[in-house]
Amino acid sequence: MPLVPLKPFKVPRRAAAAQVAQSFIVPSPTGGLNYRDPIVAMAPTDAVVLKNLIPKQQGVELRKGWQEFSSAVMDGGSPQSAESVFGYRAPNPANDKVFMAANGNIYDITAGGTPVLAVATTGSTANDWWTTQFSTPADTFLLAVSPGAGYWTYSTTSGWVNRTASTTGLPGTVRTVAVWKQRVWFTVDQSPNVFYINTVNAITGACTSFPMGSILRNGGYVSAMANWTTDAGISIDDYLVVIGTEGDVAVWEGTDPTSAATFGLKGSWYVGPVPRYGSYFTDLGGDVMIVSSLGLVPMSRLFTGQFSADTQNVGPAAKIQAVFAPLVQRLREQKFFNVFTVPDSEVLVISMPVDGGIYRQFAMNMTTGAWCEFADMPIRSAAVIGGNLYFGRSNGTVCRGLYGKLDGVAQNGTGGNYPLGEAQCAFNAFGLPAQLKAFGMTRLIFFGSAAPSTQVTVNTQYLTSDNSGAPAFSAPNAALWDSGVWNLALWVAANNYEAWYGVTGLGYYGSLRLKMRGAPGTTFMSAHMLMQMGGVM
Repeated sequence: MPLVPLKPFKVPRRAAAAQVAQSFIVPSPTGGLNYRDPIVAMAPTDAVVLKNLIPKQQGVELRKGWQEFSSAVMDGGSPQSAESVFGYRAPNPANDKVFMAANGNIYDITAGGTPVLAVATTGSTANDWWTTQFSTPADTFLLAVSPGAGYWTYSTTSGWVNRTASTTGLPGTVRTVAVWKQRVWFTVDQSPNVFYINTVNAITGACTSFPMGSILRNGGYVSAMANWTTDAGISIDDYLVVIGTEGDVAVWEGTDPTSAATFGLKGSWYVGPVPRYGSYFTDLGGDVMIVSSLGLVPMSRLFTGQFSADTQNVGPAAKIQAVFAPLVQRLREQKFFNVFTVPDSEVLVISMPVDGGIYRQFAMNMTTGAWCEFADMPIRSAAVIGGNLYFGRSNGTVCRGLYGKLDGVAQNGTGGNYPLGEAQCAFNAFGLPAQLKAFGMTRLIFFGSAAPSTQVTVNTQYLTSDNSGAPAFSAPNAALWDSGVWNLALWVAANNYEAWYGVTGLGYYGSLRLKMRGAPGTTFMSAHMLMQMGGVM
């Protein structure tokens, strides 16, 4: 029989497996910390946790480090706490100075290293100094006061001079000093009166007492005064802000306090009790920001009736109010609160007193108003001098803050570790709040000079569990300009870095929890989350 060719065998085609995983974008928490809104209703750009990561417009950026600048003052073999740090800005920058106060003395630490004794036995009872600068036709002066020590001045020409005796009528328990309308003003410890030098453009002379008891409706005494420059709509004017310890704030206008026709009360308000120790307010643009038990109070909103105890949820610290305000209330009698701005890092920083051995600072992006926390910076006292942050420690050393790449660097440049950033993004239902989700992978995207070391997990169902441990980071051996060998040296520039990580988690809502260690300036840009969708039940 004839041969019949066999029909070719065809392997049956199999349908491609259906894709079961879905990918979603997790934005960087550029909105900063949010303790105000319900955890289920936060914006995707908010954060539940944000430490050492400054929220910027494009992502959250690792802060700079800190380095020891000067050694401790020793007494009987024991280091003396650096209770005050302050500086002098001379007309000639070559004559600028940095000072610290400890053990009843003032020390010159401009050159760093071993403190040089500048004033011995000042008489200060607590080494808590309040300073401001004042330029007169004669010279540019640093004005400094402290209870027990009285009133001192410093200038390049005259050095340190005790002005207490020559400022007649001023008590020795003077607490703070301010300059308003070319006059020097003082507050005195536990006194409802303020004092001013009668002559304008003078740093010494006869001093007059002015009663402020009528504005202290909640008792206490005058804590401090501030000069507030504002645009009243017709012209720019300077107001005198008087702050009472129990939260009464009064604004005075005019020029000459010797006459009711030229000096009067503009209005008074209540902001809640203020901290007892440290500088608890600062200038920010055309505003004065005051820390009190009501949070962070801007004078501009207080003045126009836009801030009160009932409207705290719209203030500049509204998102952190639930945590920040109770801390102020609990720690207001402790040393020290410090409020300052660091232009180079674009942040306003509120440094809290040490609490159970933990140092904590709240930092606000001065452009966006978003908040984060700083950790691992042991600030006892602080001052920004020439745009540079200096802070004193309880171990007596003074350090440069938000400076360099590493935390805890010794004076000789050795030691230290890269800052550890931590973030937990807002919980996200990814558009399907009723469906169960199995989280499997995430891709993190960074921008910086080197890829950071990371640890990442996913928290579900509103948990805020911490990642165990901390990642280690070693910087690449990058070449230096004018030192590296051409065609051999490794050049490192800012770049994007991304990688996939395996994660686990089962829940209706998920939140990315991240720890990262790397070079300051490294920015977490966003993440992609890969998950499988389940049923409603």
